[in-house]
Amino acid sequence: MSTRPSVKSSLWVQLRNSREIRCPAQRRQMAHASSPTNTQIPPESPAYIEIPRSVQSQAPYRTIIKGVLPVPRQLFPPGSRAKARKTYLDQVTREPKRSRNLEAIEPSTAQFIDWKARLAASRRKNLREGLLELNMRKRTQDSVVAQRSAVKQAEHERRVHAPEHEDERLTKPTVPQFMTSGILGQARDPGRAVRVAESRARTESVQAEKREERRNALHSLYMNARDFIVTEAEWNAKIDEVFDDKFFKNEDTSIWDKYQSHSPETVLELLSEANKMGRNAIRHNQGYATITRDRVQKIAEELTGGRMD
Repeated sequence: MSTRPSVKSSLWVQLRNSREIRCPAQRRQMAHASSPTNTQIPPESPAYIEIPRSVQSQAPYRTIIKGVLPVPRQLFPPGSRAKARKTYLDQVTREPKRSRNLEAIEPSTAQFIDWKARLAASRRKNLREGLLELNMRKRTQDSVVAQRSAVKQAEHERRVHAPEHEDERLTKPTVPQFMTSGILGQARDPGRAVRVAESRARTESVQAEKREERRNALHSLYMNARDFIVTEAEWNAKIDEVFDDKFFKNEDTSIWDKYQSHSPETVLELLSEANKMGRNAIRHNQGYATITRDRVQKIAEELTGGRMD
C-alpha cells in the first residue's frame, strides 16, 4: 500500500530545490539583505557614489569654538603686593559689626538670617584663601620666569665672551684683513675725527646764534615794556584818552599817524621804492646821511648788546 507524502515534507523539498537553483550572487544578496545597496541610497546622499577610503587614519577634526575669551584681569599688577597682607585682607573681608539675636525672631526668619550669615562667612573665607593662593602662585611663576631668564642671560654672556674656536684660530690668518674689519668691530674711518670736529663746531655756532637771538628778544621785550599797561589806573586813563571826542583833531589824522611814523607800506609803495619813484624818490636823493645814521645805530646796538630806539 503506497503512502501519501505529507504536505510539510513536499513544501520543504520545494524550498530546498529553489535554494539550489539560485546563483551565488543572489545568495550573497540575500545573505546581506540588511546592508543597503545602491538602489536603497538616494542620489542626493554623499554615500551614493562609492569612493575608496585611504588606508591611513584620518586626522581628528578640530572643533572650532566661536567667540573670543576675554583677557584675564591682572590681580597683582606691579607695586600691588599689599593684597596678600593682613591689613588688606581685613579691609576687604570685614566681619559684621553687630550680631542679631535670633531667639527673639520667628523661626523661619531666623533660619533665613542664619543662612545669609553663613553665605557671607563662606564668601569672606573664599576671598581670603583665594587671594593668598593666587599670590603664592604668582610669586612661584615670577621666580620660575626670573630663574629661566637668568639662565638664558648667563648662557648668552658665556657664548658671547667665549674664546674663539680652534678652527677659527687656524683659518684666521688666511682671511683677508678687509673682510674681517666689518665683522670683528667697527670699520676704520680715517676722516672721522675731522668730521666730528666740524660737526661740533657747526653745532656750537648754531647754539651761539640761538642764544644771541634769545638775548635780543629779551632786550627788545625790556625796551618795549615801557609802554605796557600794568595797572588798572593806566588802563582807565588809556581808554579815556583813546575814546575821547577830541582824540582826532582833524579828519586827516588816522590811528597810524597817531601811534606810528607811517602806515604799513602797500605793494605800490614797495615797487616805487624799488624803482626810486614816488614820494620816496626824495629820500633816495638825500645822500648817505640816512644810511650812515642807520649804520651807526646798528653799530651802537652791537656794542651795547641790545636794541636802541
